[in-house]
Amino acid sequence: MRIYTVHIAPGAGANGREARVAFVKEGFCWPAFFFNWVWALFKGMWITALLLFVASMAVGAAVQGLHLSEQAQSVASLIYFILIGLFANDLLRWELARRGYREVGVVAARNLAAAEQRAFERLPALAGA
Repeated sequence: MRIYTVHIAPGAGANGREARVAFVKEGFCWPAFFFNWVWALFKGMWITALLLFVASMAVGAAVQGLHLSEQAQSVASLIYFILIGLFANDLLRWELARRGYREVGVVAARNLAAAEQRAFERLPALAGA
């Protein structure tokens, strides 16, 4: 089972507007691990993408500037990418909150489609939207 947080856009359902709902998976984010700042761009997280790009360059410059061995450089880079993978979905939640989305619930399901179905069946905030 995977855990998803459910976020709803501001003003969703008001004046006949269609609800915009975002589901964010808990746990490690493999796309962010492999493509960190590109993943953020794909998600529309421009500020986060810029910060991740700058952080990637800073990590690269730091390991080069410290004259570490190739193995130590690889380990430092791997640690950086693991941290990005661990915190990527939290960064996505932060971005949604910054855009005015509010978290309306948590859903456990085997995949995203099942999570969506369960959320729309059980969360009254979504039923009203």
